[in-house]
Amino acid sequence: MVKRIRLNAGKSGNTSGVWYRQPPKHTQFKSGQSGNPAGRPKGTRNFKTELRATLQTPVKINKGGRSRKVSTQRASLMVLSAKALNGDQRAIEHLIGLALRIDDEPNNTATTGLDINDRAILDAYVKEAIAEAVEADVTRPDQDKPPDPTYNSHPTDGTSQ
Repeated sequence: MVKRIRLNAGKSGNTSGVWYRQPPKHTQFKSGQSGNPAGRPKGTRNFKTELRATLQTPVKINKGGRSRKVSTQRASLMVLSAKALNGDQRAIEHLIGLALRIDDEPNNTATTGLDINDRAILDAYVKEAIAEAVEADVTRPDQDKPPDPTYNSHPTDGTSQ
């Protein structure tokens, strides 16, 4: 029989500490060094954050001979509305498009109550459910009395009654 010689000593005989999920020390990341040095630097903001900051930046405007500060967002909407009032068709379409987009957003229904139409629909449904329950003589069993054993009983042995 031929005796096999192992080239790799395995965990027990390997003193260098190199095996599965344990790379050599010289190829491991140094402490404090990033694995992706060309990645996004810390503190860099994304586009949405930059846009919000830009729109909230105050600017000075002159209105009626007085200088006052308003946000960039408000100032741009004021310019857009002024152009729309002067008859600029593109400004009118853009302003109406913004208004429609805002109207299409769902409102927070948790804080707002039901409107009159929804309340009427729910009231009609409740009245109909109560009328059906009275017609079918469905009552809630009293807490003191045990439930009727024949009520809603089904044969379990597979025979029909």
